[in-house]
Amino acid sequence: MTNAPVTVASSSSVATGVHGGIDAAAVTNVGRLRRRNEDAFLIATLQRSLVVHDSSPRAAAGANVGLSGTLLMVADGMGGEGGGDVASCVAINTVASYLLNRMPWTTALATPDGAGAAGMDGPLTSALVVGDACVRLAAAHSTTPRMGTTLTMALVIGPMLYLAHVGDTRCYLLRAGQFSRLTTDHTVAQKVTDETSEPVAPASELHQVLWNSLGGVANLPEPQIIELKLEDNDRLLFCSDGLTKHVSDQRILATLTSGANSVVCERLVALANEAGGSDNVTVLVADARPTVEANRPFSAKPPAEAHASDVQFTPAAS
Repeated sequence: MTNAPVTVASSSSVATGVHGGIDAAAVTNVGRLRRRNEDAFLIATLQRSLVVHDSSPRAAAGANVGLSGTLLMVADGMGGEGGGDVASCVAINTVASYLLNRMPWTTALATPDGAGAAGMDGPLTSALVVGDACVRLAAAHSTTPRMGTTLTMALVIGPMLYLAHVGDTRCYLLRAGQFSRLTTDHTVAQKVTDETSEPVAPASELHQVLWNSLGGVANLPEPQIIELKLEDNDRLLFCSDGLTKHVSDQRILATLTSGANSVVCERLVALANEAGGSDNVTVLVADARPTVEANRPFSAKPPAEAHASDVQFTPAAS
């Protein structure tokens, strides 16, 4: 039996662009059952730069001394009725602002290959702790005091990937045909499994309960920090659980290798919605290019223009 074609809903938001060898695209979609989208994503160039317009000696004129990295984030807010979407946006804005203003640029980009950024654990952890504080502050001044959010973020400097993660949004790596999950779900179900070596039933509500997030829980965040050297043609997938609760890793892998990153984002969202679309779904796919291509500014389409009304994806027959 062949499934009917699936069209991504018109409530999607899309962003694409290339910077510093990272080619990224993302789609976020409200899904089929939710009234509002509490997910959020960010694709950004994080930089400090000096553009020399004139100087003495003349040889330095026109020099552009730029220190930059690519910042990628996916957040899944929780709280409902205006709480979750506020939490995810506050977290992303706060973490991005913190890194922009507090990044140790002199050490992080001390060498062309980014090897000087070995001490990124502290800045990334601090960024998430500040994000947690701002989410809690927003919650205290709202009608949803338990609002919170997951956050999975990556800072790419040269070939180096620095990943910070709380919650059950995920980051996967596809490298030379090998597909692996880099992050661990910070759910009670996963914690029980880790401590007892016994899997929790898929239908258990423990899969929906987070012990580690920004806001929403009693304790301060305990970020999972990962450092990884990217290789040419690596593909990274960041996603909310609106994808993974409906689409298996095997199906994700098959789709991840099916085309350009923007097309893959649309197809994965379509698969999640075709399988029920019970939650918001956000997908961000980033490729490590073999060479630093001419930068193309990251751009976003407004939601009204972002849907793939002219692109249909027919899932393979099950």
